[in-house]
Amino acid sequence: MSTLDELIQTLRTAEERLEDAGAHLATCRTALAQAQQALAKLDPEHPASAIPPGLPRADDQIEGTQAAIERILDTVRDFATRL
Repeated sequence: MSTLDELIQTLRTAEERLEDAGAHLATCRTALAQAQQALAKLDPEHPASAIPPGLPRADDQIEGTQAAIERILDTVRDFATRL
């Protein structure tokens, strides 16, 4: 296997790992949304008081991480295409 083939294989592996991470983050966001809904049901008259302040921030951070992964994936794919 040539060095170029090894590099392409390594980039493919990195792409797969990034895609897996993105899928895990999507699952995490779904679970956080479900937790937020369940917490809101604890106090239907004041649902916001039952939700920890960090929960919405966690979702924002996950969303930002997903966007970063997409940008990195685009960069890796672009680089691999140019090889």
